[in-house]
Amino acid sequence: MFLTKIFHFFKGYVILSVAGDDKEKIIAQFAENGIFDIGYECDEITAKMPASVYKLSEFPNGVKINQKVGFPFFAERIKRRKAAFLTVFIFALVAATGSQFIWSIDFDAEKGVNTEEVLAAAELAGLKPGSFKWTLKKPEEIKNIILNHTDGIPWCWVYIRGTKAIIRVRKSVIPPEIFTKDIPCDIIAARSGIIKRVITQNGRCIAEENQTVAPGDTIISGTYEFENVAGYQVHSKGTVEAYTTHTRSGIFEQNYCYKTYTGKRQRFLTLKLYKWELPLYIKSRVRFENYDSAQRRYENNYIGVGLLVDEAREYEVEKEPISYDTAVEFAKNQLEKEISRELLPKAQLVSKDCRAERLDERRIKVTVTMNFIEEIGTEKRIEEANFIEPKNNQSAGGD
Repeated sequence: MFLTKIFHFFKGYVILSVAGDDKEKIIAQFAENGIFDIGYECDEITAKMPASVYKLSEFPNGVKINQKVGFPFFAERIKRRKAAFLTVFIFALVAATGSQFIWSIDFDAEKGVNTEEVLAAAELAGLKPGSFKWTLKKPEEIKNIILNHTDGIPWCWVYIRGTKAIIRVRKSVIPPEIFTKDIPCDIIAARSGIIKRVITQNGRCIAEENQTVAPGDTIISGTYEFENVAGYQVHSKGTVEAYTTHTRSGIFEQNYCYKTYTGKRQRFLTLKLYKWELPLYIKSRVRFENYDSAQRRYENNYIGVGLLVDEAREYEVEKEPISYDTAVEFAKNQLEKEISRELLPKAQLVSKDCRAERLDERRIKVTVTMNFIEEIGTEKRIEEANFIEPKNNQSAGGD
């Protein structure tokens, strides 16, 4: 049945219907020429006629062509629309070819990270706009080159998403990585702190209580080395609790400000093609004094084509005078929210302190310091694994 449908599609056919008093007679005449799939629908008779017969036939009154199906009719439409077909073909060819290259590099980095230095290190690894994807080094190799050619960066990773490369960089906090148990790894500090205690389940604890550690410092080592016996490496496991301090400060006015949106908006459209951006507007100046800006991206990273929509929403600022104590409380709550965004999971508050200083009649400086106990241990793969943990080796536990 399936092969029959394919055969009829390549041969081509039309779906026709016949109505009127002479419909049986007309169908009988057509039947001599090879119509098929004859059926009844209300007062009409439907049938399928081969394309070769349709082109040579003359149809009396009462015969209606409902649909033309198959490759011959598709080819005719293409011939009539050569320019459109050629445009689509060229676009598809360009998209397919362009999708094999890296056209943009995005950074997911904290404030203070020198992205130009990271980008220069990535170029040394062969990662830059215009790079052919299939000749790129593995993400882990690119990561190692970046770390070896940058200062003050303990962790980074590279992701390839179609025509876009994303470089994630962490300076103050190292994001957790999860490895399977057969991969040797250390437990390192995800952020700065003072060790409270270490619970070692596998590996060697090499840090002491009350020791100050920085991001990237090894706390539980997965490497066992001996003088006269071959060492081995294990998948370290354990919990590291540390005292951490977070401080935030800011200058605030003794006013309560709130926004009232006017409903007026401006949109700026930009067509993105690989690494090039074509503005679809003449002037980019926003005519609003106070506005919120947002960008929406409609793009397909795998073909490198997209549309960027930048939108500006106008608002009016309303201010109401508030007391000194109220302003301090508002500032304290805002700074505490900022600190909470950078905490690791399961953080326990130990203490907090808020200090306020009046700068002039309307401005105050507020500083919030909060102390926590955080689990700062995170896994880091041992890059040069020389030994694999022996099976049933009971000495692989913690010290």
